[in-house]
Amino acid sequence: MAYDLNDAGLLDTLCEDLLFGDFPRAQRRALINRLFNGAPPYTDEQCDEPGGARINLSDLSGPRLAHEARSQFVNGFMTPARYFNATTDMGSKHKRSFYSGIVAKEANRPLKDSIRYFEARRGVFASLVLHGIAPSVWESKHCVIPRMIGVEDVLLPSNTLLGFDNLPFLVLRRSFTGLELTRATMRAKRDKGWNMPLVKRCLEWMDKEMLSLTGETNRDMWAPEKLEERLKENGFAYACDECPTLDCFDIYAYLEATEKQPSGWVRRIILDGYDNPPVGSSKFSGQKKTMTDGQGRKLTEPGPDDFLFTSGDTPVADGWQNIVNFQFADLSAVAPFRYHSVRSLGWMMYGSCHLQNRLKCKIWEATFEALLQYFKVNSLEDAQRAMKIELVNQGFIDDTIKPVPASERYLAPWNGVEFALQTSQQTIDENSKTWTQSVNQGPKGTTEKTKFQVMAEVQAMNALVAAGLAQAYEYQKFEHREEFRRLMLKDSTDPVARTFRVNCLRQGVPEKILVPEAWDIQTERMMGNGNQTLEMMIAQGLMEIRQTLDPQPQREVSRIFVQALTHQPYLVDLLVPEKPVISDSIHDAETTFATLMMGIPVTPKSGLNAVEVAGVTIKMMQAKVAQIMKSGGVGTPQDVLGLQTAARYAATYIKQLSQDKSEQKAAKGLSDELGKVMNQVKAMVQRQQEIAKKMQQQNQQGNGGGIDPKTMVALKGKAMMDQQKLKTKQAADAQKLQQKAVAFRQGLVHDHVQHLADLQARDLEAASNIRRGSMNSMNEGGEE
Repeated sequence: MAYDLNDAGLLDTLCEDLLFGDFPRAQRRALINRLFNGAPPYTDEQCDEPGGARINLSDLSGPRLAHEARSQFVNGFMTPARYFNATTDMGSKHKRSFYSGIVAKEANRPLKDSIRYFEARRGVFASLVLHGIAPSVWESKHCVIPRMIGVEDVLLPSNTLLGFDNLPFLVLRRSFTGLELTRATMRAKRDKGWNMPLVKRCLEWMDKEMLSLTGETNRDMWAPEKLEERLKENGFAYACDECPTLDCFDIYAYLEATEKQPSGWVRRIILDGYDNPPVGSSKFSGQKKTMTDGQGRKLTEPGPDDFLFTSGDTPVADGWQNIVNFQFADLSAVAPFRYHSVRSLGWMMYGSCHLQNRLKCKIWEATFEALLQYFKVNSLEDAQRAMKIELVNQGFIDDTIKPVPASERYLAPWNGVEFALQTSQQTIDENSKTWTQSVNQGPKGTTEKTKFQVMAEVQAMNALVAAGLAQAYEYQKFEHREEFRRLMLKDSTDPVARTFRVNCLRQGVPEKILVPEAWDIQTERMMGNGNQTLEMMIAQGLMEIRQTLDPQPQREVSRIFVQALTHQPYLVDLLVPEKPVISDSIHDAETTFATLMMGIPVTPKSGLNAVEVAGVTIKMMQAKVAQIMKSGGVGTPQDVLGLQTAARYAATYIKQLSQDKSEQKAAKGLSDELGKVMNQVKAMVQRQQEIAKKMQQQNQQGNGGGIDPKTMVALKGKAMMDQQKLKTKQAADAQKLQQKAVAFRQGLVHDHVQHLADLQARDLEAASNIRRGSMNSMNEGGEE
């Protein structure tokens, strides 16, 4: 760097040169801001001039176009559920996806929940549309959420290329209130680079100015111990609109590596010499050396103590991305592209919108003039009588006063005016349609355009904004990486970073991978580059091919479609969760499929989700057919029977679904998928019939009938397997019959033996009874 970084005077001169060099560009930016703020085309001085504009208004076409263009960026950046994705290649392979999901969710949460970040993004988009450049800075080395600043607050050297390869230094214009300066310098762990004697003198001056504004005459206001107490007690007053500010130049310069220090960006803060009082050191008061102090004494050369802050030769950042982030939407056509040559939509639209506003003002003037009444008079008395005429119905006019007819009055060339107005509007449309969401539907009576024609037109119109968004996406990646790096700081003082780290560790993310080097950060991009029409067309196209995808991609397509339809991330998670939920309908269909493949019909159950049941059944049929195809594509008659039974089961639910008009499209898709599966089943039946026919010919001819040797081997192998299965079955059946015959014979023998035993027992009983009877008779005879 050609400037001495330890010379505050030279740095002040450098900053003033940059400020004066940027002044012409600042004037052009002010004109663009004025137009797109809705200001009228003429200034008050132009209206007050003789013959000046009598009507001065804006048609607000500029603000309307700017709003539509901002909506492209809002849709492109703010709509996704996450601003960026984080992936890692560290840790256990099977847990990397789990870690990535947790870290990405916790890193995006504070940004999504921050109103400060939301407003910073809105400011960035507005600046991109109007000026093509949108800078943001971080307030401190630990602060996670950046603050958007104006283009005018960043001063860069001329000929700085986009990409900043030739950027030696940069200057940020800053203004400290008393409260902000106190917070930055009076805390326990303040940076050692602050020049506290100069800081205290600045605070004393601001305190004196504040007291004079509030009317206080405290005699102790110069007591140093009173200053800190007033700042602590009345901090809000030192941040109000009337509070004096300390305007500074915040300078960052790149230093090459030395033996003692690594390369990096060093920092200096000096007072703005034209906007601040003489509060510097004895050598330099922050003023130009040609100025004098309050007592009329000339100020001497600056010294090393005139820095409000200095880091010396110690770098405060490794790269400029750690200091400031730039967003670009550059429409410039001349390369190499330079920072100060960026051309924006505001620059492209300024001339056309400003000219149209002036043209419309003149049209209104001519229109009002045409509505005025003029009279011819010959004298002052005629003029006085003309002023007394009452133009009412059935009224009369003095014959000395003659109205001026239209043929004698000046008429504006309305054809030319209309042509000029149409030309102006056409120019605006041609330059702005690439940033807006308009679709040319064609004149009435023409053939309706197809979906692909409309998509082609939208893509053509979206080409320019796509280029602008592509630049913004790339530079946004650097901002997200810096935000992520700050979230990963282990000793961060920012509550956002501390909460992020605690949440990640609590959910099981190893501490060793909570380092920026372990993660890849990519900005989440929206389909259609923020154009809702194109986004919806792409989503509908994906839905048309959804059934041909695998189950997981199908879920992703469903999420994309719901996101494009609603732009509500919470609805996407509610309707189509990232992890599928197994419903009762899905579980019932999966358990029923095994029974169906056995060829046993199942009665459809009411209350199930017809889409899920039919869809799961068809998917399982597809899996079974794919399995058969891998093993030769023939299958068995039992496979065919089972698939046919499953098809009838799915067709029942498809028929139920088709009766609902809102589900007819889904029913048509499921029916088509089922038809494809059954076509494959029919092909399997044909192959089985062909094999059976060939086997029959082989048996008849005995020599294979001229069949291909490989096919013959396969047929013989299958025939042998079938014959072996038949023999095994016959043997088993014969064995079962034999077992049954043996059991039957054994039963007969048992019954015969039992019968003989019963007869013998009865005979023995009868013989015994006879003997007992004979003995009784003999006894009775003897007694007589």
